Amino acid sequence: MTAAVGYPTLRLIRAAIGSFELGALAQGEWKKLEAAEIEMLWRD
Repeated sequence: MTAAVGYPTLRLIRAAIGSFELGALAQGEWKKLEAAEIEMLWRD
């Protein structure tokens, strides 16, 4: 998308997904959400 308007993206870093910050998760690493976190997803 950025290249289409003249700004090619060389590197993209995702720091958060919605209200969840990724913190120290490494590339390819995952975290199992707790029940309260899942409920928070449904509220947003």
